[in-house]
Amino acid sequence: MEGGVIVGTAGHIDHGKSLLVEAMTGRRMDRLAEERRRGITIDLGFAPLPIGDGRTAGVVDVPGHEDFVRTMVAGASGIDLALLVIAADEGMMPQTLEHLLILEHLAVPAGIPVITKTDLVDAEWLELVATEVGERLRTSPIAFEPPAHVSARTGEGVAELVARSRARLAAIPPRGADDLFRLPVDRAFSVPGIGTVVTGTCWSGSAAPGDHVRLLPRGAEARIRSTEAHGAAASVRPGSRTAIGFAGLDRQSVARGDVAVAAGDPWLASRALDVRLTLDRSAPGPVSRRQRIRVLHGTGEWVGWAIPRAPIAPGTSGLARLRLDRAIIARGGDRFVIRTLNPARTIGGGEVLDPAPPARGAGWPAELAAADRALRLAALVTRRRHGLAVRLVPVLLGESPGRSAELARRLPGIVRVGEELVAESVVAALAARAAELVNAFHRAQPAEAGMPLQSLRRGLHAPESLAQAGIDQAAAAGDLSVGDALVRARGFRPAGGAAPAQIDAVVAALAAGGLTPPTTAEIGDALRRSDVGASLRAAAAEGRVEAVERDRYYARSALDEFVSLLGALGGEGEFTVGDVRDRTGLSRKYLIPLLEWADARGWTERKGDRRRFRGESRSR
Repeated sequence: MEGGVIVGTAGHIDHGKSLLVEAMTGRRMDRLAEERRRGITIDLGFAPLPIGDGRTAGVVDVPGHEDFVRTMVAGASGIDLALLVIAADEGMMPQTLEHLLILEHLAVPAGIPVITKTDLVDAEWLELVATEVGERLRTSPIAFEPPAHVSARTGEGVAELVARSRARLAAIPPRGADDLFRLPVDRAFSVPGIGTVVTGTCWSGSAAPGDHVRLLPRGAEARIRSTEAHGAAASVRPGSRTAIGFAGLDRQSVARGDVAVAAGDPWLASRALDVRLTLDRSAPGPVSRRQRIRVLHGTGEWVGWAIPRAPIAPGTSGLARLRLDRAIIARGGDRFVIRTLNPARTIGGGEVLDPAPPARGAGWPAELAAADRALRLAALVTRRRHGLAVRLVPVLLGESPGRSAELARRLPGIVRVGEELVAESVVAALAARAAELVNAFHRAQPAEAGMPLQSLRRGLHAPESLAQAGIDQAAAAGDLSVGDALVRARGFRPAGGAAPAQIDAVVAALAAGGLTPPTTAEIGDALRRSDVGASLRAAAAEGRVEAVERDRYYARSALDEFVSLLGALGGEGEFTVGDVRDRTGLSRKYLIPLLEWADARGWTERKGDRRRFRGESRSR
């Protein structure tokens, strides 16, 4: 599925942006009564512009007044082609320059400067204005074409501008729809018979009637009832201007600045962003620690505090953390604009490097700002102590799920542990720490056969799967050995351990008990010994017995018999506790602990009051 393209206007108030859009598209822009009364654009306007091959571009008309810069940014975010409008009788004015600065910091890829009201000036004056415009845009990072000369009132130059716009838009490669759906909301209203409707430009992914959507950060969820573009039914594609009607969505639960996303996608709400911040040369001074700023991103505005790694001087860039007054839904690679707090003035912008950074202890690897996405992903992983969930990579990196998976598969120095990407150095450090803890345990408990595996996992202070990866690496290196829930250091032998005959005696006592074995205390009474614990732990280390409860061990032969019985029941389908009781004759005193043991070992899987036999153990 191909995506759409968006054209956006920019420029000083009363330089003819709305009239230009009307002349290009035939659609009237001043839809609000106040706009018609005051003769200025207050809110965003939208119109279609056919560009050939059945494709239609969306045209966004933005207000030029300095009081509506926030609205202008909402309209300019996500556009593919900017029409920078300059009135011939006035030339470049303050809002022209501020709008240009915003377009540059939003990384708009292409633009056409449009000199309007050419019917009001003579040829010599028009040439002077065109020269001024060309000199200013020559240093712009936006790929601007030569100026177009237009009079919307007389129609002069309009057809040529439309042709140039169509040619430029047709050359833009289509955006793929195989990405996470995201649409920043720029308007929300109610329509009788439809319900709540939101409009916006689809930044990525696609959506269709019947899909379930979340409105973040508020969290309301609703089903899409209908989708339209410029008054006609149309699919939601990346880069398309879209109106979405929702079933069951309260109008008060959504507003401009919210973001519509697919209900099952892993978007994160965060009150902090780690960014590369660029300050314009015209900024009044450097950005220093904890400076108050306004942050304009998508269709929303936040008040925040900039915390740069080092002061950022006008005309330079630097790394910084932005702390915001409320949650934001951002993605790696997103662009934003910053303004001073009071008076409000655009001073720069930047790129989101980490949209949900770790709260503490996060390093700032140089690769975090690298152009190479693989290097940037590695940096996102290494700055997280316990790794990065694979499902979050498309959001944090700003790439499609398919591209993210491809990058994750070939990252040097990064391994996958369960559903997490982790730096190899983290696993190696855990392996070393595991060996230290086991050796410390042996020094403190020299008569014990080994350190309990679960105690070692807890002692590593990491998620269980990551802790186990460290233990496994230490075992693979030969530093540790693991057997039946005990971990020992290489070459360790218990001091004053139980004699073989004593071990054989307790194993025999358990084997004789079958599936109803005696407790540890009962074995001690039967053998007239008070130290059977050491013999039991030694037998467990050899794999001959296993603790199912705190003070009740089972012989390996009995447990194998129980597993075989479960396997036979599982061949008949799912089974209940009662089914196992009828087959074994065991009371709940023995049966429940045995079934919980089978669940924990992965032999069985419980669903409510029923179980199924899985056929293998994950942890033996």
